[in-house]
Amino acid sequence: MSLRSVLILVGAVYLLDAETSHAADGFWGAEDIRNAVRTYMASSGKTIDSKTMIGPLDDRMQVPACGNAPDIAPRSTYSTSLIVHCNGPKVWTYNIRVDIEGNTPIAPTQLTKAMTNGPVQQWHIVVPRVSLPSGTILTASMVEERVTDLPPGGATLKSIDEAIGLRITSALSPGIALTTRNVARAPTIMKGETITLSAEGDGFSIETPGRAEEDGYEGDILAVRNIKSGIVITGRVAHAGLVLVR
Repeated sequence: MSLRSVLILVGAVYLLDAETSHAADGFWGAEDIRNAVRTYMASSGKTIDSKTMIGPLDDRMQVPACGNAPDIAPRSTYSTSLIVHCNGPKVWTYNIRVDIEGNTPIAPTQLTKAMTNGPVQQWHIVVPRVSLPSGTILTASMVEERVTDLPPGGATLKSIDEAIGLRITSALSPGIALTTRNVARAPTIMKGETITLSAEGDGFSIETPGRAEEDGYEGDILAVRNIKSGIVITGRVAHAGLVLVR
């Protein structure tokens, strides 16, 4: 058995011991999370020793124990940090920095697969950089592209350009792939937004500030409030920020 195989096996035993020792009290401490990270790094071909800094983690901390091993993934292809996410019974997420010599990226190596199965096919996916609440309108600073060797499926967004301007339909944690099931096209005008009301007729054109009383897409008829008079009327969404009234 090779040294690398032994280290991977040892890391797996450490993680198993940690999970077992905390099964009774239902909590994990900082060392349990570190062990999970060490096991992940070993399985990725980048074994780290016990002196490697993994954190920041307070040794006094306690978090609800994971029902299964936590999901662990690099924050991005070029990152030296990992996202450690527990799916339950109580959900929690930590961004963990691993101080590898030379600050090299910690994305899993593809060397073994390339040698045994030929060229590795890769796909792009889009994930949040930070936790996003439901209703968030995506901007370029909120998301990033990652490379994966697992086929992501037809519903997965493949580029940042696809994601910008869409609205999150359910809260998302960092690193969760964006799909058509958790995003939707954002309304042209959103409830509460200040917009311009425009009325045109024979020989006249009037514009006044208003406020949308509901979401609406281009071409929709929606309720709007004239800010000056306080009266609620209806109008047709022309484009972002403009409602035409009769």
